[in-house]
Amino acid sequence: MARQTQIIEIEAPADKVWNLLADPKEFAFWAPNVRELELVPKGRFEVDSERRFRLDVQGKIETLNMRITHCKAGDSFAEEPVGGSLKIHEKVEHLKLMYRLEPVDPKTTSFTFTIDWEMKGLLNKMLEKVVMGTFTSQLRLWFERLKTYAETGRPV
Repeated sequence: MARQTQIIEIEAPADKVWNLLADPKEFAFWAPNVRELELVPKGRFEVDSERRFRLDVQGKIETLNMRITHCKAGDSFAEEPVGGSLKIHEKVEHLKLMYRLEPVDPKTTSFTFTIDWEMKGLLNKMLEKVVMGTFTSQLRLWFERLKTYAETGRPV
């Protein structure tokens, strides 16, 4: 199983960073290719809720449905793909995205993002660097922009 972890220090309080991650309306300000994010059931960011993304992937609108598998409000959550036209759930045997916030001080947050995965089938394993490389680089870009937006309040 492969794993990547990214740690970013954000000059913003943990509750603000949590809100930017958990509130679907905030995503458009810092995640450049998210066209829409819906939380189902509406407004419920908790275990078994789904985050349904509409993404611009190289000019084509794709969908990605993620189910929240762990949630400790204000602290951490984890999610896994359960559907969508990107079909990540069909290519990856195990894919889990984990997010953790730790206050460094009242105005600074350490944000840790970890992604675990294992590809399904021989062909997907051969394409792992392309498929997961593209996916993880997009997530890194998102989190760099999350940092900028949290610190400045300006959409990126």
